[in-house]
Amino acid sequence: MVFVCDHCHFELEAAAKPCQCPDCGKLNRIRTATAEESRAFQPRKLEDVWRDVAPVLAG
Repeated sequence: MVFVCDHCHFELEAAAKPCQCPDCGKLNRIRTATAEESRAFQPRKLEDVWRDVAPVLAG
């Protein structure tokens, strides 16, 4: 199930709803994602965010 923090908009997938956001630490601001948010989350979770596709410019 996908959940969203209403404070920082962090999205996470978990079996149960957490009481605290793992990103910003706010308590009781987590809600179940809407169907649209869940659909949009699925391809994003497969992205390799650590792979740098643009070269770093020296300067």
